[in-house]
Amino acid sequence: MKYQELHFPAIDSTNDYVKAHQDELADLAVVSADYQSKGKGRNERSWLAKAGENLLFSLLIKSPKTLRFGAKLSLVAAVIVAKTIEYFGLADVSLKWPNDVYIHGKKTCGILLEGQLPNFIVIGIGINVNQTEFLGEYRHQPTSLSLELGKDIDIAAFKERLFNNLYEAFCSLDSLKPYLLYFRKHDFLLGKMVYATLNDEQCWGLIRGVDDEFRILFEPEGSGNIYVLSSGEIQFHLE
Repeated sequence: MKYQELHFPAIDSTNDYVKAHQDELADLAVVSADYQSKGKGRNERSWLAKAGENLLFSLLIKSPKTLRFGAKLSLVAAVIVAKTIEYFGLADVSLKWPNDVYIHGKKTCGILLEGQLPNFIVIGIGINVNQTEFLGEYRHQPTSLSLELGKDIDIAAFKERLFNNLYEAFCSLDSLKPYLLYFRKHDFLLGKMVYATLNDEQCWGLIRGVDDEFRILFEPEGSGNIYVLSSGEIQFHLE
């Protein structure tokens, strides 16, 4: 059975649409748009994307079998996005905890998880595909598949490949192990010095990777101790 798909030329937010209509939509339904007037990122940030140049969509998860993985589903989605990007000929793809996808150290995909457990989860995904100019201020340098490949990407072909990959992966998801292995091999923050929130204070330290529950391992500078972080902001600084 193929996934249910709805597409809009323009919409306020695909995540908001899915949340408002989740009773009517099937498990693994996808709602996409050429443009979002109120695209959302994490922590109340906006997601800005030019109309028709990128892939903007939300995936609905309703199956209890899949929902048992909870917030880790965003990391699963990030791995699937990264593998699809690699399929289209791009190397040096990495994953920044908790769920951003980078190419050559620049952000090309953001993922926002919303919903109401145990009933449903919405995975909102924005991927810079053919956008070549980025206006405004960005916390992390953006890029696109087109910029990194030096040519335009067939958005329809990329969309079809990615949607099929997501559908097949979530239909058969029974273990996080293969996604954990991929994440560890492509961990953008591994070995980097960052600021992390620890006990409500900003601490400077080293990222030691992720544990088996996808929680980040953080070693404050000079402490010799490793702390497990499951939420909160990580601010990294590149030399």
